[in-house]
Amino acid sequence: MGKAITLAIAAAILALCVGRADAAAAAEKPMVRIAELEIDPAQLDAYKALLAEEQEASVRLEPGVIMLHSVAIADEPTRIHLLEVYASRAAYEAHIKAPHFVHYKLSTEKMVRSLRLIETEPILLCAKSKGLAGGPVACF
Repeated sequence: MGKAITLAIAAAILALCVGRADAAAAAEKPMVRIAELEIDPAQLDAYKALLAEEQEASVRLEPGVIMLHSVAIADEPTRIHLLEVYASRAAYEAHIKAPHFVHYKLSTEKMVRSLRLIETEPILLCAKSKGLAGGPVACF
């Protein structure tokens, strides 16, 4: 995660914590969403390849996309859950207009049998800065 994004998120959270819940601070609050999808079994492998391509491009190309994690339910592999973290609502709005996301949506629309989007209120988000390699922990 870039230092500028980390600092912007930390500043927004700090502003909220010290009682500066004005419109500007609220607008910079991270947006965290869970997506639950059911994928057509005959198209599962193709879907997973498109999803992986879209996730990697989004995190690499979009500064406001903090993290995108996807998992399949172990005993129901056609049920996919995504954890999406954006720097702000504006970052999310920019994400859904990005060419790689539009390509993903158009390419997978007949593969997705159902989609449920769950809005959340983040409590604390922590990760090792180097993923599986470890590194310092970043929380916001």
